[in-house]
Amino acid sequence: MSKTYKIIFWVAVVALLFFMNESLPITDSVESNYAQTAKEMLNSGNWISPQIYGVYWFDKPIMSYWLIALGFKLFGINEFGARFFPALSGLAGMWLTVWFGKKIYSEKIGYLAGAILLTSVEFFTISKSILTDGMLFFFFNACLAFFYLGYSTDKKNYYYGVYAFAALGTLTKGPIAFLLPGLIIVLFLIWERQWRELGHAKLISGTILFFLIAAPWYGAMFYLHDDFFGKFFGTHNFLRATVSEHPRDNVIYYYTAINILASFVWIAFFPATIKNLIYKAGHWLRPVAREKFLLLWVFTIFFFYQNMATKYITYTYPLLLPLSILIAAYIVEKGENLGMKAVIAFDTLIYGGVAITAILLPQYNDEAMDYDHKAVILVCTCAVAMLWAAWKKWRGATCYRTVLTILCVAYTFNLVAVKVLAQPLMFKVSAIKAAEYINANVPEGTTIYSLDNYPTSAVFYSNRKIINLIPDRQESKYHPTGFSWNAKNVMPYRIYTKIDTKEKCVVLVRPRAHRELNLAFWNQYLNQKVYGPWEVYTNY
Repeated sequence: MSKTYKIIFWVAVVALLFFMNESLPITDSVESNYAQTAKEMLNSGNWISPQIYGVYWFDKPIMSYWLIALGFKLFGINEFGARFFPALSGLAGMWLTVWFGKKIYSEKIGYLAGAILLTSVEFFTISKSILTDGMLFFFFNACLAFFYLGYSTDKKNYYYGVYAFAALGTLTKGPIAFLLPGLIIVLFLIWERQWRELGHAKLISGTILFFLIAAPWYGAMFYLHDDFFGKFFGTHNFLRATVSEHPRDNVIYYYTAINILASFVWIAFFPATIKNLIYKAGHWLRPVAREKFLLLWVFTIFFFYQNMATKYITYTYPLLLPLSILIAAYIVEKGENLGMKAVIAFDTLIYGGVAITAILLPQYNDEAMDYDHKAVILVCTCAVAMLWAAWKKWRGATCYRTVLTILCVAYTFNLVAVKVLAQPLMFKVSAIKAAEYINANVPEGTTIYSLDNYPTSAVFYSNRKIINLIPDRQESKYHPTGFSWNAKNVMPYRIYTKIDTKEKCVVLVRPRAHRELNLAFWNQYLNQKVYGPWEVYTNY
């Protein structure tokens, strides 16, 4: 691969990961939690114990807060600062994909795997989001990559990378960062019948390295906070695995649907990729160690999280790395014999479906996103481009040109979507406009309430205390208690009957929450104004 193509590739990566990051508002409810915690860390000078709303907060370990706070330190407390290290983590994950693909296959496959990852929907989305998952993607997958390089080569010092990255992952997400890679490694050694390899795996010195990196922060937290073990390991780890936080998502097809969308536009290659590994020319095959490891990497992550009680869209994100490498290896192996019909048909169907949805949904759902016409034009153009690729392939275009067309269409879609899809959607789920109103019009000392979905982003942007209004009948279910999901409710709250109706106050209300308010109380509030997804009411 020429130096020019490599430069073009990395420029394209950086452009997509950092484009418009300063213009994407911090959204509720997840992004704002991380941003606000990092902001309070920076302002308080307490870099050991995470806190939010002035309350100690043990939802995640320290690494993501450190990095986001460092972004604030470098670039100011703003959107770009908050998104800098998540985007940099995406860049690190991209480097790891290319480097590991080169190590175990070839430079061509490494860069193609990187291009596939870059144009996958989930990589693009998470790398521009204020989440822990992009950071975990790098640490988690680096742990497994270094294991396989230690296993498959004579350079056994690679094994130290396993322990170092597992420790960094543990500081990012918790025990899952070493337990799940450990499970994948154990399953691989069982499949390969290579238990003797553990004798070369630096078990003693590597374990010491792991604890040298991970133990100091955890030790400090145990020493400083008597309730750390119960809240962090109990509520935010064990409870998450055994009791569904969102029961509606606990369905058998959840991660199948998620990963079809996450790895769009390439997922249609995956069935043929699997078939190519296990069945050729009428004969069943046994994959070699390299493909065994990559397959275990993909499917263990998938089935592990499918069997967890709590499901989140981002949990299976790390499997995109081995998936991208497997698909890239398949495309290169097949060359001009690559089957393209199913891929083009599937991608065209998805782009077309998104276009139709964007046109019709606002007509039938008042709360649906009213997309700008540019968004509709974008997805329609991508659908037409895929049809054009199909026509060119039918007319004799090479598979190389067809794959390049898919890459260009997907990259262009992701880049333009930042402006015409992502930004409008993010304003739809951010309280930045309400916070701007508060900063400009609400005197200091005025009580500010919210109703329905606490707007942490308003706290972040306004630097004001916001009190969540709770119906009296819901207080017992809402109040944070021990070993339950209520323990996450650390924001300030007040029940209706405790409101001082004579004080000057502001209420931020989601439109659907009107029916929750007592009518006599509600009638005092005048001057309704709409700021983004929030209506602002005042009684003065």
